Amino acid sequence: KRGIAIDCVSRPLRPEDFDRFQYIMAMDRSNKEAILNAANVWGMNTAVGQNIHMMTSYCREHQVEEVPDPYYGGAKGFERVLDLLGDACVGLLEAIESRRGP
Repeated sequence: KRGIAIDCVSRPLRPEDFDRFQYIMAMDRSNKEAILNAANVWGMNTAVGQNIHMMTSYCREHQVEEVPDPYYGGAKGFERVLDLLGDACVGLLEAIESRRGP
C-alpha cells in the first residue's frame, strides 16, 4: 500500500553492537529494559546507556511514549506503526545531522 518492501529480518542484539552503533533504538519500555539488562549482563560500561534511545523520542508529529505492537491492531495497527516510525525516522535523521554539523 505504501510501497515499503519489508525484505529483511531482525537479529538478536550482540555485545559488539554497543561499540559498533551510536544509536540503539528501543520500540517500547520492555524492549529498552531488555537492552539495558543485556548490556549489564555483558559487563558493558554504564555509559552505553546514553546510546540507547526510545524510537518515539524522535517523533515530531505524534506524542506517544512507545511504538505499539501492530499485531494487536489489525491492518490499522500496522498503519499506525508505519506512521509513528516514519515520523520518528525523520526526527532521528534530523538529530543525527545536527550532531554531525554542516
